[in-house]
Amino acid sequence: MLVHVLAATDPNPPPALWRALTEVAFFIGLFGTLGVTLVYGAVIRPVLNRPSVDPGDRTVLTRAANTFMACIGVFALFAFYLQIAGKAARVKGKEIPFSHALAPSAIWHYVSAPGKKGEWISSGAEALVQYSLWAVAAILLILLFLPRARTALLVWSSFIVAVIGVQVLSVPTDFGKYSFDGFLDDNLTHVHIISNATWTGGIVTLVVLAARSRQLTSSAGLTWAQLWTRFSKVALTTVGCTLITGSWLAWRFVGSPRELFTTEFGHVLLIKISLVVTMIAIGGVNEFLMMPRIARARTAGDDRSVFRLALKVFPRLVAVEGLLAVGVLVAITFLTGSSRDEGGDPTPVVNGGVLAIGAVMAVLLAASLIATAKVSDRLARASSAAPSPAVKASSVA
Repeated sequence: MLVHVLAATDPNPPPALWRALTEVAFFIGLFGTLGVTLVYGAVIRPVLNRPSVDPGDRTVLTRAANTFMACIGVFALFAFYLQIAGKAARVKGKEIPFSHALAPSAIWHYVSAPGKKGEWISSGAEALVQYSLWAVAAILLILLFLPRARTALLVWSSFIVAVIGVQVLSVPTDFGKYSFDGFLDDNLTHVHIISNATWTGGIVTLVVLAARSRQLTSSAGLTWAQLWTRFSKVALTTVGCTLITGSWLAWRFVGSPRELFTTEFGHVLLIKISLVVTMIAIGGVNEFLMMPRIARARTAGDDRSVFRLALKVFPRLVAVEGLLAVGVLVAITFLTGSSRDEGGDPTPVVNGGVLAIGAVMAVLLAASLIATAKVSDRLARASSAAPSPAVKASSVA
């Protein structure tokens, strides 16, 4: 879960250093397993398979993408082990030092512990299922080190297994205590995770691949223009999902806007929101300024400018988004408790009015994002239709 509700004297206790580090590593591994695979399958591979792509560029970028995903698999497998060890270390009433929890026997003791009365499965056994699925997803990515295993089926299989692992927590351990509120919380949180993973994972992947620019031909600028265009549509969708689900989670854990400034949880959440807003602003610069500039260069037949913009300037801006995304992951580890706990506010109740307001907000946001996409497309088409300076000069002559 993105937010851990802890019953403690301090409703928002700061995490221990080992917990903060392992959770950041965990989210990087999970976001990589989910986001990198989805962006490869939905954006990178379809573009690279186009006939217009130079065969040499296709080979370089495909090899680089597969190697990067395999490295993500190695890191994720290690991070998942640390995270489940962390869970074993902080079992309520049976806390043990993290160094002791790293032992396989300690983890087995946690996952094999019997459930509470009324539970059909213990939380430890559920964690075993979930982390086993994530481990399988990571191992599938590690197989990409083998040239013969580099298939789209393997990548998509890793993504699907990882998504199933996320959804495991949607299955309650005690159906008698499960509520509609809990169902919404779980599933909207999972959409929030997958959306963030796709957004940030795609950003990092494309920046990593752009670093291979010296190995690409001069015609690679067109390929990268197509990659950025296709990814921008995916990113716009994930931003919409992130804003919708993030608004829901903020309502659940923050009693009033004032609590953003008066509680520890609110302070951290405000930092996280600021980072996300900055990422969206940079995305807007890319969408409304950089993409039209690339379109103008393509229309003018200026391959050198297309290459520079698509593989030099654009990736630098996106790299800043990637750094901000890391800041978001760090902030997530400090989001323990809730502002409502700190302020003594009652637990919010979901009713028809709340759902209606949420539905209206979702429709309005979807409409604004569709309008944004159309405006961006029109700007790009207008840039493409505009005559280049060279054309103007020749017509005057």
